[in-house]
Amino acid sequence: MEKAMHSADLKSPRYGKKFGNIGKTAFGAFLLVGMTGTAIAQNMVVRSTGPSAKSYPAGKKLSNNAKLTLKKLDRVTILGKGGTRVIKGPGTFSLNSSRARQSNSSTRLSSFINNRGSSRARTGAVRSAGVVEANVAPRNPNLWYLDVTKGGKFCVSDANALVLWRPDYTGSATASIVEPTNGAVTEVAWRKGNPLKSWPKAEAPLTDGASYRLIGSNVEKSVEVNFVMLNKAPENLDEAATALIANGCQSQLDLLVETLDDGSSANEEQS
Repeated sequence: MEKAMHSADLKSPRYGKKFGNIGKTAFGAFLLVGMTGTAIAQNMVVRSTGPSAKSYPAGKKLSNNAKLTLKKLDRVTILGKGGTRVIKGPGTFSLNSSRARQSNSSTRLSSFINNRGSSRARTGAVRSAGVVEANVAPRNPNLWYLDVTKGGKFCVSDANALVLWRPDYTGSATASIVEPTNGAVTEVAWRKGNPLKSWPKAEAPLTDGASYRLIGSNVEKSVEVNFVMLNKAPENLDEAATALIANGCQSQLDLLVETLDDGSSANEEQS
């Protein structure tokens, strides 16, 4: 069992770590309508699959009057002032003819990208996590919660407030956090009905590049997580997308896209 954790609410974002060249050249400053009230001058590709994926990589910015020429099986997801939009090939599509709807409330998105950290894990306040229903997969309610079933790079916005999240919280469960170099093992435990648990930072220190293997009692296979420490906590969607793409935190980027989409993305018609 891990030691008692002490945490505090997030304070002002920390600065210090710079993004790579992609963060400097591929992204300009833009703010989402509904979160800041300022219109976006351009659009950002956040996901791209198919034959033309190399032409429209994640992070690419497109003007409002840009046209996309896509092939069969192409699928491009774009974040813009109207929310998210999914464009499917084949065909040529104009961005200024978008039918995307502003369907995501600013309150919900603000809660999703703001890290309230281990203060919520300690109290077990999980209203946004929802209720587990049959045949409905729970979705991670916060961009900065570490899903114990997902491996790969994970961007941490506050090392003092990292929270572990488990999709199945119908019963109690445990997890082992294994340091791969020395084999040190730290155990954590969840009570029935609570999906959140503070990361045991004293026993398993978080540093940039640190790697740990997670073995959950209710998880089919273990996963290895490689941490990327962000010295500036993203304050809005454009900063969050920028950080995730620049640092290769794919599982969080996928979660961001899925949450923005939420079944309401508009499909484009050929121009």
